[in-house]
Amino acid sequence: MKSRLLSLVSAVVLPASMILADGVTIYYDNSATAWESVGIHYWGGPETQWPGVEIDHVEGNIWSYTFPSDPKGVSGFLFKHATESGGEFQTADYSKAPKANHLYKGAGGKKGKVTDEGEYTGAEAPKTATVTADPRTGTRFSDEITVTLSVNPNVPIYYTTDGSVPTTSAAVYSSPLTFSNTTELKTLTVTDEGVEKTQTFIYTKRQTIAMADGMLNTDYYMVNPNGKVGSNRTVNMKFTRHPNTNYQTRADNALSNWTKDDIVCQGVARDIASAFRGRHEYPVIDTYAIYGAYDADNLYLGVQYVYEVYDEGGDGKSDNDRHRPWMMDGRIMIAFDLDPNKEFEGILTNGNTIWDADGQYNVMRNGTDCIWLGNTKPGVGQPRLFFPDANGKADYTAPGCCVEVSGEPYYGNADGLLPDIEHIWGQASLGYDPEELLTNDGFADLINEVPRDKHTFYEWCFPLNKLGVTEEYIRENGIGVMVIDTYGQGAIGCTPYDPCVFDNANKSYSKDPSTSAEKEDTDIFTSRHARIGGYVDPSGVCLSTIENKNTPVEYFTLQGLRVTNPSNGIFIKRQGSKTSKIIL
Repeated sequence: MKSRLLSLVSAVVLPASMILADGVTIYYDNSATAWESVGIHYWGGPETQWPGVEIDHVEGNIWSYTFPSDPKGVSGFLFKHATESGGEFQTADYSKAPKANHLYKGAGGKKGKVTDEGEYTGAEAPKTATVTADPRTGTRFSDEITVTLSVNPNVPIYYTTDGSVPTTSAAVYSSPLTFSNTTELKTLTVTDEGVEKTQTFIYTKRQTIAMADGMLNTDYYMVNPNGKVGSNRTVNMKFTRHPNTNYQTRADNALSNWTKDDIVCQGVARDIASAFRGRHEYPVIDTYAIYGAYDADNLYLGVQYVYEVYDEGGDGKSDNDRHRPWMMDGRIMIAFDLDPNKEFEGILTNGNTIWDADGQYNVMRNGTDCIWLGNTKPGVGQPRLFFPDANGKADYTAPGCCVEVSGEPYYGNADGLLPDIEHIWGQASLGYDPEELLTNDGFADLINEVPRDKHTFYEWCFPLNKLGVTEEYIRENGIGVMVIDTYGQGAIGCTPYDPCVFDNANKSYSKDPSTSAEKEDTDIFTSRHARIGGYVDPSGVCLSTIENKNTPVEYFTLQGLRVTNPSNGIFIKRQGSKTSKIIL
């Protein structure tokens, strides 16, 4: 028997309100899945955070889990490997409430079916002491992480951090543990009755990819991939009005107008604030890719929006179009970089940002000098191009500051996914840490999550004389473009990536704590635009012909990394907005 005094001294005591009462027990048959350790994830109420919790071994292939409270509100659950992730390490969802003392069996294979085998009549589930870790197992971190352990019932927690199995001779937990490298934390508890339980908690240090020259280029985020800058060609756009509908204006040829040759930026799916907090919200505004082309008269843009964020715990995936951008009177924002010698924060003369009456929300400090704002329902409202005046501000009435494009439809939408899109990359699970977007880890192909026609495509035809540029200028120097995803007033995502749109993603919105503060915070954009025209080296560094001799010289490797004192090799030299290759 263990000393109760030793228990009180050596373990962290849970407050009385947190002591877990015995609840319903269920069992799992691991014979087909054959995992070394088993976990469970459930949702509805009570619920676990992904990746769930480790459960107890009874005997042979039988494992058990006792819910900490009455699970009658649980609407579904699955079993999984306790420490591994991926479809091959988990069962399919079992979309019913668990039944007390029933035995469930996983079929094996990738997301194999779970079946209810009826009442369990074997050995009784052990009364173990369970350790809870905060943050939970599976958490990834960028610099360091501090882990706090608690246990119920209250007994000493023996632990190791080198991956070895702890014994009663191992260190005894007494205060939070801090890790600066990937760590496999193993714990051992022994009840007063002598029942032992080991658990594993894994904390992984991210291998983040730093932004270079104001852009994030990973295996999934790609700005001007392989040096592509759009096409110098005419796009056969056709827009048809459909009054008294939600979509208002259709882009009739949109899905046949664009190919991989026109792409200027590849984003990822699920990189909007509602993927982290507020997944119940519709519609879904999530840009995935930008396409560009131009001729003597027009700039042509195409933007693919994808539908990979949905109410996974409630309504599931929409089948009535309510997820589409054109189902609400929202805003679409496009930021242009037309002239390298001009910059525009997007602030009005009254101090607010455009279309905002009570403050500043989306502030541009990345070379933007023109902003287009329009409605997600093409043809509704008064879309305009906004340019700065001599004081760097915009005004709704000043000549040249607020420019109407045309009385005829010049942008519209189509339902579907471009035929050339073969993959939709995004984080495998919703509710992840935004820091994961700075890595190559955790991404999965989501293209089969919903049918292809559930996605939405928009395209625009901007006259060059409204933008103040020419075909030759775009061909020789290039222009920049960035699309801002908005919901409410603030940005909730953007393409290309800018970290400012996720700095408050997990904080509560003041008007509804179930959704994200990104809808109302101030986002200051510093990331560079994708380029249309000009020349972009495959490394991602823009090469243009405009020079400003009063700015310092910068050097980059062909991979886009900045070099302070280059020597002996081929480098990219940039001074102001003029960039060229040199041999030293």
